Amino acid sequence: MIQRIALLFIITGAGHIISILSLRFLALAADSKQVAGMAEFESLIQLIIGLVGFGMQSEAIRNISLNDKWKEKFDQAQTSRLTLSIILSSLVVLSFSNKFYMCFLIAPLFAMNADYALYARGLSFAGTLIAFIRVVFPLMLGAVSLHYWPHFLLEIYVVATIVIYLITNLLIASLLEVSLLFRPSLGSLLLYIKTIPLGIISLSFYFFGLGFILFAKFFFDVKDMVILFVAMKFYLIYKGAIRVIHQAFIGQMTVEEVCLSIDKISMALGFLFLGSVIIFPVTFISMFFGSQFIHNQFFFVYLSISALIFGVFGSATTRVILERHDLKFMKVSIAAVLVSIVCLLVIVQFSLKVEVAILSLLLGELFFTILSAFLFFSRSAILNRISFILIGLLGLVFPCISRLVFSQNVVSYFVSMALLGLFLLSFINRDFKLAKIKTKDFEK
Repeated sequence: MIQRIALLFIITGAGHIISILSLRFLALAADSKQVAGMAEFESLIQLIIGLVGFGMQSEAIRNISLNDKWKEKFDQAQTSRLTLSIILSSLVVLSFSNKFYMCFLIAPLFAMNADYALYARGLSFAGTLIAFIRVVFPLMLGAVSLHYWPHFLLEIYVVATIVIYLITNLLIASLLEVSLLFRPSLGSLLLYIKTIPLGIISLSFYFFGLGFILFAKFFFDVKDMVILFVAMKFYLIYKGAIRVIHQAFIGQMTVEEVCLSIDKISMALGFLFLGSVIIFPVTFISMFFGSQFIHNQFFFVYLSISALIFGVFGSATTRVILERHDLKFMKVSIAAVLVSIVCLLVIVQFSLKVEVAILSLLLGELFFTILSAFLFFSRSAILNRISFILIGLLGLVFPCISRLVFSQNVVSYFVSMALLGLFLLSFINRDFKLAKIKTKDFEK
């Protein structure tokens, strides 16, 4: 188990490092309006992907991963996705009021994406590699374009995204040995109606990511949108790393020991993020985001706390769906989104600092985590996670000592985080052995 996760993390980590460096460069060197435009484009693309997937995709993952005749289920799912995407394309008329709504014209391209089936069929390595390419290629090309065509950054980013999705869609179809195109059928849309709770859940996940940008843009200016975009991309990198682990072990995530191990990894990543921000703020923010954001330290503190909170019971986002508690989980998701929105609407009446945006996100994540804990986890499962939180807080002593002795610099930062990571890993490694035993019993 740990070897498979390590391999996925190497690929995912490489992609994320390149993404972070590219975003840092763009935030520093590019025009704020162009970066804000990239943020809106990316947010709308993720909205289209969320709408096309809706709850039907989660249902398809369940069916494809657990069904020997999976290609029949796959064909049904892709037919539904393509049909809905064609309908969504009509929303391109909204581009008269906002040019970015031209994105809906390419909705069928994202409907043809079948990466979810790769993970469902156990091809997690291929899925992770394709995700790596999709993230890295547009950002790197955008960063390079600043040198040659600085005024066309947004256009190049859009074209690169379209091209890379087209190429990888063809690659996925080849790997799965399935068709890329399907004949649209209005009757296939019944699959969406049957999975409305799952669809609402998936849209709530979108809100606690780039979807938050589409809502926040009504309250903050262009410069604030730049830091929100960069920060939310970083936040999605964290959640994306967790999602990769979930997808790699999706067949075993009804076993509590497996879920506990995965949540501990998520919390460990959260503690590394939190320790970086509160103990080495200048080094961390300058290195990953740019020195121009150092004065926004509280912004990143709130973001790191949100990440840690999400990781505590993050396995619920996959396990509850596998166990078919869709309706109950939908109510939790809706409540969490409403809490976040209401908090933002209230807080902006007192302050328009960009920090309040992430604070409202944090409160929504906290509400989601508390409800998930009491509704979907046993008392012992909750206590196991609380005990690991205490271990994580104890582990922060290592970077604190390093900061006091060697002050803030790149070397002391990486040494401190390495020590913290090894300390937390020593407590996680024991659980992997137990999880492996329980998984074998589960498979029998």
